[in-house]
Amino acid sequence: MTTAPAAPGRSRRAPLERLIELGRVLGNARRAFALLARTNARLAAGLVGLAVVDGVLPVAIAWVGKRIIDAVILAAAEPSEATRLAALEWVGVELVLMVVRAGVVQANALAQTLLRSQLGLVVNASILEKAINVSYRHFEDPHFNNQLAQARREASSRPLDVVRQVLVLGRSLIVLAGYAALLAGFSWVAVVALLVTAVPPFVAEARFGREAFVLSRSRTFQNRQAHYLEMLLSQEASAKEVKLFSLGALLLGRYRDIYRRFRDEDASLARRRARAALALGLLGTLALYACYAWVVVRTIAGALTVGGMTMSVIAFREGQAALQTALLSVARLYEDNLFMTNLFEYLAVPEDEPHQPIPDGAGSRVADDAQAPAAAATNGNGARSEQAHAAPGALPAWGPPPRIELRDVSFRYPGAHRDSLSHVTLVIEPGETLALVGRNGAGKTTLVKLLTGLYRPTGGVILMDGVDIATLGTAELRSRVGVIFQDFVRFHFTVADNIGVGWLPEMDNQREIVRAATAAGVDDVIAALPAGYEQSLGRWFGGEELSVGQWQRLALSRAFMRRSYVLVLDEPTAALDAEAEAEIFGRFRALAEGRTVVLITHRFSTARGADRIAVFEAGALVEIGTHAELLSHDGRYARMFRLQAAGFLES
Repeated sequence: MTTAPAAPGRSRRAPLERLIELGRVLGNARRAFALLARTNARLAAGLVGLAVVDGVLPVAIAWVGKRIIDAVILAAAEPSEATRLAALEWVGVELVLMVVRAGVVQANALAQTLLRSQLGLVVNASILEKAINVSYRHFEDPHFNNQLAQARREASSRPLDVVRQVLVLGRSLIVLAGYAALLAGFSWVAVVALLVTAVPPFVAEARFGREAFVLSRSRTFQNRQAHYLEMLLSQEASAKEVKLFSLGALLLGRYRDIYRRFRDEDASLARRRARAALALGLLGTLALYACYAWVVVRTIAGALTVGGMTMSVIAFREGQAALQTALLSVARLYEDNLFMTNLFEYLAVPEDEPHQPIPDGAGSRVADDAQAPAAAATNGNGARSEQAHAAPGALPAWGPPPRIELRDVSFRYPGAHRDSLSHVTLVIEPGETLALVGRNGAGKTTLVKLLTGLYRPTGGVILMDGVDIATLGTAELRSRVGVIFQDFVRFHFTVADNIGVGWLPEMDNQREIVRAATAAGVDDVIAALPAGYEQSLGRWFGGEELSVGQWQRLALSRAFMRRSYVLVLDEPTAALDAEAEAEIFGRFRALAEGRTVVLITHRFSTARGADRIAVFEAGALVEIGTHAELLSHDGRYARMFRLQAAGFLES
């Protein structure tokens, strides 16, 4: 049986790869220092200065200790006031050094405590700023979501841990250099012995640190699985089905299996690391006592004073301890490097959609124009009024509802194998209510994402009053288009905030909030709450919990709050009973007055009230017309309508 030959150059590449990896570790440490300096430059400089002083002090104390011993022996051999005073003076010097060292330790602890919270805020804010400055497509990308989750998980502690390990490493190297200098005055052989015994442990720790880093990085997918299982087992949203289907043991078993694999891998690495540490520790101990024996021999021979002997032994022993601390810091830097690499990769994601505030004056004319008929958008000949036009490449300031045109629009999600929308051509007239119907996955919600700029078409263009919406700023576009999705957010804020977020310029306008709540028919629910509009909602912070239908009414109130000429409503009454739905749609006509409305619905009783109905199938627009026209055409819409109506007709 033969074994496959090693890949050419593999043995040569391995050291190079280790050096490259070490370079990345140190590069991430440098970037962590840059974050620290950006957080508080004065405290960052103070930490560096304290580390330097803390590295020099032990060496100085060891040297002063030598002088104390020699002064005491001299005072005992030659008693006099001068020799006794000299010994006490050196004791006083060591006292000062010890007091300074105690102060340095406390100052260092204080600086790290102050920086921890400050740096945690800066890093967390940077992570969240990145999230609000990238486009929506990133949030449907598993890799980006994984980077974001990992970055958030330890953002408050890891960057400072990296900085601390670098400072510990620097301090240890200063201590090591200082003791080496003291030993050099005794013998260069001792210095060489100290450094030679340092090389194997350094190489071993670097190797095992790198292995731990690679092992941690390889677990990214399994960590995501474990985190998902934790969520299923611990969150309210999944608790009902986990209990009803008795899934607890199954999910917990899968969770345990993942961490058992982690445990076995960690144990294997830990055993090999412990064996290496034991062997290299024995080597260091032998070197220490060989040096100790040599120092004793030289002292007996009169080549060294007792103080010199004591200092040399301390220098060798403490030099080894400093070396071990430095090695531990290197190992921890490798382990921290996984987090830092992920953090900096996440922060390097291009900001392809910078956050923009709602433009000044946005929607200021909507309330005044809401009662005007939709025909105000056209002149007497049915053409668009000249007031609705603006300079080429820009939308009019804030006029009547725009004309929306889709020209041969196609869209394919990143990584998908087929188009979700295919060659859709559609015109939505000013002030028109257009219902979108079709099976799940037909492309209706995708069309809404394109209309609101969450995605850009992969083919064709979408025009608003003749202007390609891809050329508009995201804030300008979205201030003109209001959307309430079926999976709306249940903000665990106050009632007033839940409504006010629908239109930020009026978020503090209580009169407008009350008007929107009344229009959505949720005012009676709010009146029954203990604190009314100031009542906190949701259980996360001990607030009141609403029913699904009440939450949907609250979300609808955001649409009534919104000052946009185009409204998109995705299944706005899906969670409402028939009576509440009829009431809402009675109010809806007032909401739609003077606006263009795009309505996604599976209820044909809702769709038939629209001016026109667009039927989608497999990403294509297959029919469009009024309810009566589509029924007379006897196509896809007519079949779906009769199918839904059959249950009512039979009864």
